[in-house]
Amino acid sequence: MQSDSIALIEDALRRVLDTHKASPWLDSKSAALYLGTTPGTMKVWRSRGEGPRYHIIQQKLVRYHVDDLDAFVRGEVAR
Repeated sequence: MQSDSIALIEDALRRVLDTHKASPWLDSKSAALYLGTTPGTMKVWRSRGEGPRYHIIQQKLVRYHVDDLDAFVRGEVAR
């Protein structure tokens, strides 16, 4: 049981480290990995006006800032 908890913590840390690169801006796939969900869920949230704050770059690229993802997890969503 304790090893399961350790595995969950290690997995969460691995996700954070894998998604924290030089830039704090993540694409949908990386943002989904960071939140532990799927890119499809991110797309559904965007279409419904839900989920974390996102930014459209050059009228086509969807990007999420790590600070906005963290705020979403904490329940501090401001759209």
